[in-house]
Amino acid sequence: MKKITVVLYCVLLCQLGFAQLPSGRKVLDKAKDKINKQDDRKQTTNQERPRTTRDESGNSWNDVEILFTKPFIFTKGEMQVGGDNADNKEAFVAAIKKSNSVIAEYKTAVDQFLQGNPSESIYSNKLKSSEAKAKGLPSTIKLVDTEFKSGNSLGGVYYLQKVYLFQGYLEAQTKVFPGSQILNDHLQMANESIQKYGSTDKYLGKMEANKKEYAKNLKLIPAGQKNPKIEALVKKEYESFDKNFTVTKVNITDGAWRIEKNDLGIPLNRKVSVSIAVKNSKGECGIAGANIIEEYSGGGNYGSSVMYLPTDAIIVPCENIK
Repeated sequence: MKKITVVLYCVLLCQLGFAQLPSGRKVLDKAKDKINKQDDRKQTTNQERPRTTRDESGNSWNDVEILFTKPFIFTKGEMQVGGDNADNKEAFVAAIKKSNSVIAEYKTAVDQFLQGNPSESIYSNKLKSSEAKAKGLPSTIKLVDTEFKSGNSLGGVYYLQKVYLFQGYLEAQTKVFPGSQILNDHLQMANESIQKYGSTDKYLGKMEANKKEYAKNLKLIPAGQKNPKIEALVKKEYESFDKNFTVTKVNITDGAWRIEKNDLGIPLNRKVSVSIAVKNSKGECGIAGANIIEEYSGGGNYGSSVMYLPTDAIIVPCENIK
């Protein structure tokens, strides 16, 4: 309204010829300056303001992101053990320790979040996603049970440690959403599973026992065919793959080549599997495996044999490789 009044005032002055006088020009310039300043203030007010990153209690939206949307207990806490350490118990113990520290860190972070008396408006809409994450627990428990009964790799402890991650997650989430029956039921489920299977150290011991039992009954698969050229290739390639072992015997376990064809029935390649007997410098015997592939070169011919996907040797009684 003020702007309109000033404009009308300027127009009136111009019509009266007042703007042609020196004093009139000063009044007119002053009026124009006032209009411009009002425009500048309006533009500043209408500019997009920075998004508020914290609620009144000081809790940041980033806290909600890492505690609820993408809870870091799972992104940082899952066990990481390299393939080279697949049989290294110490590596698994170290990975479990690191995972446990993330569990403690997450629970502390949620406690600190709640101590800030956050506005429910910044996290109440995360209940459904928290409940959805909790529903991944039953399938994990099923894998824990399968590995406990027949798993022969130390890596099976990954699933039990994940149950511990769920337990820590649910202990924290039930503090935020105490009225959620789904979260409370799944927390009880996690507690019962951990009580049943015990500590991760005990579980690792069970994996070692399973592996020994598996190895005791593992035997070299009988040969389905003989091919000295392939057997010599496997010996050379496997001893290069694992220099700790000498290959003592190679059995081609397929009686005939497995031929892979395209949709037109034209061969692409052919494959066979091999069972490999090995021995190390300690006199320990082991069994490994690998595959052989030959690419089709046309005219009923195949290219050179290539060994792929060799496995680590499993130590077995030496009578098992005869």
